[in-house]
Amino acid sequence: MDNFFTEGTRVWLRENGQHFPSTVNSCAEGVVVFRTDYGQVFTYKQSTITHQKVTAMHPTNEEGVDDMASLTELHGGSIMYNLFQRYKRNQIYVQIG
Repeated sequence: MDNFFTEGTRVWLRENGQHFPSTVNSCAEGVVVFRTDYGQVFTYKQSTITHQKVTAMHPTNEEGVDDMASLTELHGGSIMYNLFQRYKRNQIYVQIG
């Protein structure tokens, strides 16, 4: 996988069948360190990272959307993260479809 990782890049990290909203903490000497929004830290050799393991997070997912059908990445992690973002802004009701 090409080196598109820079410190601070927001990504979806797939681990144990779940998508975790994460940030690239560091990328040096062929090793990439990710920190999930839940405090977990994962370290991988860059050569082992695939598109199925790590995908860049679309900017709209970081902010949250009103209509869940307009999420650019639709999986369990993005739905839960969107609900969490809305909860933090006290916008707990959403439209679906």
